[in-house]
Amino acid sequence: MSDAESFRSDLLALGFRPVQDRGTGTIRLSMRATSFLTYWVHWSEREGTVLFTWEHALAEMMSALGLQLGANEDLNQFLFPKHDARGPQEIAFVVQEMDRTEQMLRSIDLLGD
Repeated sequence: MSDAESFRSDLLALGFRPVQDRGTGTIRLSMRATSFLTYWVHWSEREGTVLFTWEHALAEMMSALGLQLGANEDLNQFLFPKHDARGPQEIAFVVQEMDRTEQMLRSIDLLGD
């Protein structure tokens, strides 16, 4: 099995699913980690690199808690990282970024002290 095939297999085993492959050499995959958190992998098979990012449906989460953001437009209120992570075509890199994201999100203190 090639490195690319092995990486694809590992991503699928983690729960990522292909979302888009326009034949440009970059494949987009996503994984719903929770009802509100989605991970994205933009994989350049040609270059052997990955761009990892995520989105959190913050307004939907707040609404589920009986709160609202702004005018309560749930579909337009997402939390994103300021900088995406770029790394090698290795499942360890993807898992490390998933763990880092979850640690960061768990550390958010809404009291702001």
